[in-house]
Amino acid sequence: MTSNYSHKALVFGSLSIDKIINRYGTYPDVLGGSASYALLATKQKECQLIGMVGSDFPKEHFDLLGEHSIDLEDLKIEQGKTFAWGGEYAYDFSTRETLYVDPGVSEKYKPILSEKAKQCEYLLLGNTHPNLQLTILDQIDSSPFVILDTFKLYMDIANDDLKKIISKSNLLCINYNEAIYLSGLLNPTLKEMAECILSMGTDSLIIKQGEDGASFFDRNTHFSIGAYPVKIVMDTTGAGDTFAGGLLSSKMAGKNIEDAMIAGATMASFCIENIAHEGIVSVPDKEYQLRKEWIKSTLTY
Repeated sequence: MTSNYSHKALVFGSLSIDKIINRYGTYPDVLGGSASYALLATKQKECQLIGMVGSDFPKEHFDLLGEHSIDLEDLKIEQGKTFAWGGEYAYDFSTRETLYVDPGVSEKYKPILSEKAKQCEYLLLGNTHPNLQLTILDQIDSSPFVILDTFKLYMDIANDDLKKIISKSNLLCINYNEAIYLSGLLNPTLKEMAECILSMGTDSLIIKQGEDGASFFDRNTHFSIGAYPVKIVMDTTGAGDTFAGGLLSSKMAGKNIEDAMIAGATMASFCIENIAHEGIVSVPDKEYQLRKEWIKSTLTY
């Protein structure tokens, strides 16, 4: 597929400085945010990063994002503190406790796209406030394929805007617990949840189930894939965002949804093997292909 778009794909979401505490130690000042993980899961110079950071944003994080984004024209730097998050994980990573959230300069962020960014073929709206996601989408002059992620918090505090952006999306990616909560159903089957969420207007849906894999639904199709069994899980932060970025990169290469999901799950398997983004910045091609083939072998309809 050829494209006349200046920026074929946009990646939008949060950019943060994180502190991660888990069974392996305490890791302060690591690069975080949904947009960071999603962008780093795509090929270098393939997507345009959209977001805001503060004047305290570390140079090494800025340089890393610059290596991956087409350019940094749409990364705004505001005087003040970058959005910061701290979380502590249970020993088995089954739960995590948020220790602090400091929105910093992002609290007043109103994204304004560059002219080049207004023409795109793909738009990844990473986990952030639905009002900001709508603000981005409203500035787009093209008709992109929209991949959307969200979080339980926004189902509580911004449900109306969330429903609007869901109805404008082509693919909604959420985890199992979020899908149950969004559907509002009591003890639903996976299919019942999917039918309920699809009725909200999205064209298709992926329900991520962690170590149990992921399932795709649209009005005609349903299939599932397994999760690659990594030997050691070091950090699950950003795995879902990495999944979305890997999926986007595969879609941009012209792959079908099955292959795109497999690519997303493969990238997520590397993410959880290291702290923060460290597992996805340098993925060995041979190991990537091996994991991809293994996940492909689990595909069931």
